[in-house]
Amino acid sequence: MAKAADQTAGGGRAPARRPGRSAPGQNAAPRGGRARGGGPESAEARAAVLEPPWRSAPKRGRAPRPQLSRDVVVTAALSVVEAEGGDALTMRRVADEIGVSASSLYGHVDNKEELVQLVLEQIMTEIQFPPPSGNWQDMLRMWARQTRAVFRRHPGVAGLTLGRVPFGPAMLAGAERMLAVLRGAGIPDQVAAYAGDLGSLYVAAFAYEEDVTPVAEPGEFAAQAGRWLKSLPADEFPHTVALADQLVAGTSDDRFEWGLDVLVRGLESYLTTPPSAEARWPRAGALPGRAGRG
Repeated sequence: MAKAADQTAGGGRAPARRPGRSAPGQNAAPRGGRARGGGPESAEARAAVLEPPWRSAPKRGRAPRPQLSRDVVVTAALSVVEAEGGDALTMRRVADEIGVSASSLYGHVDNKEELVQLVLEQIMTEIQFPPPSGNWQDMLRMWARQTRAVFRRHPGVAGLTLGRVPFGPAMLAGAERMLAVLRGAGIPDQVAAYAGDLGSLYVAAFAYEEDVTPVAEPGEFAAQAGRWLKSLPADEFPHTVALADQLVAGTSDDRFEWGLDVLVRGLESYLTTPPSAEARWPRAGALPGRAGRG
């Protein structure tokens, strides 16, 4: 010990230093820490220096909890519907999609019905109402085609609209534009008020049928169905046999456009033939289930 002290004092070898340590008086920072003259080093850096090299690093626990928001919940719900259909949409299934507990969703949506409405609201923002033009019939056709296209981009969503009225900002904006177009064309107010509901139901039901059809080869199925219809007893089914080819003719697009034409032509008829009493138009302001009562 005395010899070592003498060597140091007399300019001999300096004592060995541990790797990573600065010589006395030097302003070097330990690994992972801050310079001694620059403030205290973090507790994490100090703990790393004090750990022996043979000790393993602690393993991370479970993956960090996803950051939840209403948008995250709605996006996950839409993914579930597109992949598995509307019947698969439950709060638990959406929670599994995100990787959280079902109870954590209720801080962002009250229940499944509200979640469905939010999903519908999200896809309705994709429907671009046609710009104003002189032909209201063409505008309605363009709206119907765009709505169907949105449903086709998001399979499974069309079925969610059946039996529901998707009230929300996007729906209200579209309805206002449609009412303005119909009233501006001279369509009677009650007809204009019902037209959006009828048109939406037609487009959604058509899109839903396209989602769930089990027919893999429509052309082959139509040809087979046509041959079968022609083979029926003509004396019992004379009109069916005569129209066998017409009954199975056309593509899905052809049938959609034909149904759309029927609706538009029907609306046009009210420009010259007002609703009659036999049409059972409701009294303005009457609540559902109370029409015709005192």
